[in-house]
Amino acid sequence: MSDVVGILIQIFLLIGLGLLVRWRNILPRDQAVTIFNQAVINLTLPATVFLGLMNIQEFSWQLIKIPIIAVLVIIGSGAIAAFIAQRLRLRRATAGAVVITSMCGSTGFFGTPIFGALARSNPQEYGQTVGMAALYSEIGSLIPLLTIVAIVAAYYGERQQITPKQVAIGLFRFLPFIALVLGFIFWPETHGGNFPTAIRGTLGFLSQATVMLTMLTLGMTITIRDFSQYLRSVLSVNLVKLVCAPLMAVGLCFLFGLDPQARFVVIFESALPAIVIAIAYANQYKLDVELASTAVFTTFVFSLITLPIFAYIAA
Repeated sequence: MSDVVGILIQIFLLIGLGLLVRWRNILPRDQAVTIFNQAVINLTLPATVFLGLMNIQEFSWQLIKIPIIAVLVIIGSGAIAAFIAQRLRLRRATAGAVVITSMCGSTGFFGTPIFGALARSNPQEYGQTVGMAALYSEIGSLIPLLTIVAIVAAYYGERQQITPKQVAIGLFRFLPFIALVLGFIFWPETHGGNFPTAIRGTLGFLSQATVMLTMLTLGMTITIRDFSQYLRSVLSVNLVKLVCAPLMAVGLCFLFGLDPQARFVVIFESALPAIVIAIAYANQYKLDVELASTAVFTTFVFSLITLPIFAYIAA
């Protein structure tokens, strides 16, 4: 548990540094955020995912359960959010924004880098958690994000049709997913002593930059805004995403009989703040973009309180 607390403190300090960079205008905000995001998506996060799979010693039924639980948590969160939106009698566009921001967490940009840092700090205890986090993120979260969440957004918004071709293109344009596929393909090579050490070392250098770039970017994008007009909706999203989702994960972990490492990954990943892509979905499907943006950023703020609590429960 001390390793987790130590990493979370370091991450919160990096987020604070990002706020300082923005406040002091040390870097041009928009350009820096764009460059950092592109570097993470196309370079450092794929390296983290690939190396995470290399750290898995053997594939088992335990690993298959991880993305299954992730999908169940996403569906359950969406159902709870839809029920709350109905009870609050929100207009359709606002209800849609509440539901989609409650469903998926920032598992790729936030979760996988955290487990990468934990693995570097304590390889013996957390070495295999990076690969587990990659399975949760790239299979259990990304695929539902491109299918279930998109369908829900279309239902509440302009009802655009989602085709299998669009889903496939979305998956294979996302380099962390490609890194996951390559990780499966080359897994025997990485454990047979035939994988080039130079490539492994290069990927290691890239992976080490993921946490720093991700958290600096987050700090530079956080804005303090008045959300009193959306108070009930925003609090509902935070309740579902930061409390209900991880509590569902706790129950499912025991129901599926996950081992301690897998249980820690699943509970922690399910407790992460809302994914930023929800804002893009809200814009694309003509939902309440301002509410989606406010809800996403407030989950990052409130997760500073809830994440350590669920990390303790998971550990």
